[in-house]
This record gives sequence, structure tokens and C-alpha cells, in this order.
Amino acid sequence: MPGKKIVVIGAGFGGAAAARTARGLLSRDHQVTLIDRSRQAYLCGSFPLLIVGERQSARISRSLGTLTRRGVRLLEAEVTAVDTASRTVTTPAGTEEYDYLVLAPGAVYDWDAVPGAKSAYSFYNIETARRLRRKLSTFVKGRVVIAVASLPYKCPPAPFETAMVLDWAFTRRGVRRDVELHVFTPEPMPLAVAGPQAGAKLVGDLQSRGIRTHTSLAVKEVSRDGRQALFSDGSTLDADLVITVPTHRPSPLAQAAGLVGPSGWVDVKPDTLETRVSGVYAIGDVNNVPMANGRGIPKAGVFASAEGETVARNIAAAINGAAPTAFPGAGYCFILYGGDQAGAIRGEFLARERPSVNLEAPSASGYQAKEQFEEDWRRFRI
Repeated sequence: MPGKKIVVIGAGFGGAAAARTARGLLSRDHQVTLIDRSRQAYLCGSFPLLIVGERQSARISRSLGTLTRRGVRLLEAEVTAVDTASRTVTTPAGTEEYDYLVLAPGAVYDWDAVPGAKSAYSFYNIETARRLRRKLSTFVKGRVVIAVASLPYKCPPAPFETAMVLDWAFTRRGVRRDVELHVFTPEPMPLAVAGPQAGAKLVGDLQSRGIRTHTSLAVKEVSRDGRQALFSDGSTLDADLVITVPTHRPSPLAQAAGLVGPSGWVDVKPDTLETRVSGVYAIGDVNNVPMANGRGIPKAGVFASAEGETVARNIAAAINGAAPTAFPGAGYCFILYGGDQAGAIRGEFLARERPSVNLEAPSASGYQAKEQFEEDWRRFRI
């Protein structure tokens, strides 16, 4: 049997996991190609620590070149088109043919969806995180607003853990009493996927730290000087620092390929993560994996990695004539409570009747687990 060509687009959690897993399961007769515009990747889950000076960029980055030593063919290029009819992927370097395609381009940030958001700050990519870090290094007094633009967004705990990390950092610097912290979410409660008890517990944790939580409110506009936020109920709030979680959209690549479905994302089969096109899979932030409650599974790195491994195993099974495996839907997200404690949301997100999810209390051992997670990610174990 002639060798097969597996092409993976995007080298985030999911894409990297798919490429390394497929390479480990297939003989060298088969080619595994990973395409990404950059050789350097950053762990966005550690950006809350980066912005307060508790992490350096080098510690939360990894070079994709490491995967070439494992036999993965790495192509550093921008994918400009996907043609599922001809089974080809186009880049400035040429055209790549594929037998199996794994789409993992992630979500893109629509900064223009909230007018004025570019005047504010964020921490959702390395550039905005570094800019916010510079701002926070000299911030000693005033009102800070952290506001979510829309749902869904990557790493559901991010705005809440960032507020608690800021509380911790300002306390250590001795200026906490001079800083007012607010966090806004469009959801009726923080982390609605974890259920009302977990949501109430998190609200209590925030309030005990003097962090004011505003639910069912999305940021809709930021003033030109970046010092006032307008919300979905028409209210406004002046601030000395506005930090937004930007509107997320599916990759234009998926849109152009005609793979975006009614959910607004690439709809996939929950067990195999295959799209409506045979042999084409979508994993990570670009997809929609429906849970029993009708929501999509959270957009988080752990899920993307598990999806990548599942898809790679099923591609290898198809090639090797073995039985496929189903995506388990179990996972977790860490929640930082500062620079020394972390909790987690953990459970069965694809449970039959409803997601079975718990909020684990913060602890020093939880923080150590997060540190180990960082190390495992850097070494491509996750």
C-alpha cells in the first residue's frame, strides 16, 4: 500500500498533538506534515502570570523545530487555501496534497467587533500580553476593568483568574488598597459550564478578594482614550485600565473552505471529530463539539490536545486497519488564584445527560500541578 500523506494545519495544542501522535503510530512510509506560520509557540494559559512579571517569555514558549527530530515534516508558511474537493492545501511555498487533513488553525481575534478595543489592553496573544505587562509594571493606583466581549472565548477561567492574579500581585506590591478590580462576563454566572454551585463558589472567592463581579454584561465599546467601557445594558464605567477578552471568530481559512456550520464554528462528530467532509477533521478552538446541554465543549488547550491525539489515533487506525477510538470528552482547566495557588475545573464534559464538572479548591499542590503542566507542554508531552 502506498504511503499516505497526513497534513496538519496549525501547531497549537491540538495540531502539535495530532502531528506527534500520528508520527509515533505510523511507519515512515507515511508522511506527516505540520504547517504553521511561526516556529515559536506560547502557552497562553500562563499569560496571567506573564503580565505580572511571574513568568518570562522563554519559560512559556516552545520551538516547533523539536518535532522535526521526531520525524514530523515542518513547513513554516501561511496556508492561503484549502480545497477539500482536490484534497490540497495551498501555501506561498506551493501546494500540498493530502489523504487526511487535520484543521487546527485556532480562533482569530476580531478586535474591531468592540469599537475602541485597540485603545484598551488585553492578554490573549504574546504581543498584547507583553504590552499589558509594561503597563502593569508601573500601575499603582486606580480602577481596573476586565471585560469579556462575547461567547465563546478561549480558556473560560481566564478573566476571573487574571483578576485574582492581579489582586495577588498588587497585594504583594503593597498597593492593593489603592486598586479597584472589576470583572464583567456575558454569562449569567462565571463558568456556567461547571454549574450553579461552582459558579457561586467562584463568585464568593472573587468577592472575598474585593473583586467586583458583574454578570450578564458584555463590553460593547471602549472610549478612544481607553478609559471608559460601555456595556450591553447601556451602562458605562470609567477606568484607569480597561482589559478586554476579544471576540473570537473561526479561522477565515475554515470559512473559505466552506466548513463552518450552523454553530458559527466547524461542526464535527463528537466521537471522531470528523467534519462533514470525509477525511477532514477539525480540532481545538476552530471546532464545535456539542455537549448534552447544547453548548460547545470549552475552548481549552487540554481538550485540543486530547482531540489531536484522538484524531491521530483514528487516522492511524484507518491506515493500519484497526478499530477507531472515541474522543472521551474528559478534561480540566486550571484556575490561578495568584502566583502560589491554583484550582481546577475538572470532569466529564461529554457525559450523556449533562456535563459532570467540579470546581476544585485552590491549593499549593494545584499550583505545582500547573507548573508541571507548563513543563510537559514545553516538552511536547501535552
